[in-house]
Amino acid sequence: MSAAALAGVALNGCGGSLNGGMAGAAGGGTAGTGGTASGGTGGTTSGGTGGTTGDAGSGFGQPVCPTSVSSAIPCAPSDPQICYKPCGPEQIGAKSYTCTGGLYQQMPNCSFDPTRDYSCYKIPTAANTVCLSGVTPQAAAPCDVAPCTLCNSLQGLTGGLYLDTAGAAKVGYCVCKPPGASGIGTWSCGTDGSSWPCPGGIGC
Repeated sequence: MSAAALAGVALNGCGGSLNGGMAGAAGGGTAGTGGTASGGTGGTTSGGTGGTTGDAGSGFGQPVCPTSVSSAIPCAPSDPQICYKPCGPEQIGAKSYTCTGGLYQQMPNCSFDPTRDYSCYKIPTAANTVCLSGVTPQAAAPCDVAPCTLCNSLQGLTGGLYLDTAGAAKVGYCVCKPPGASGIGTWSCGTDGSSWPCPGGIGC
């Protein structure tokens, strides 16, 4: 899929991940484990976990960029001419890197799979009272609220702020990523309009 075709569309999955297979963090509504490179982490071509609906193995966000790829670094004909890195809340989206004129050019906004459901990231119309009033969540900091609960400085409402990992304030939202091996949940955040799948996506 070209970078142009990806721009402005939306991807599914509460708790989905693009690691190891950027398509299909959730699949088909049936449970599954042991994802493959074509189906994505936590899913197989027949099903998956970590999302609400999906089409595992769709090819969205493939191929994944090597770790050496970043914006404005040199590229040659032998290098990937277009590849993708994860972005957005819980890294459910993809951002393309295209080799143009000998340098990698990064897509400015995160794009999301148009076939997927985004109910997990729906922007609330009333404040989420479980979000602490007056507290601005920071990406990657510990959290303890239910998954799919949007929080920011306005308790999840439009216009609220979050802090990125460097401490810079941005307009957007955070969800609490479920605990991993550490047993502690962490905030996963995205900027409103450029790296958040809602509004506009399926389920939003």
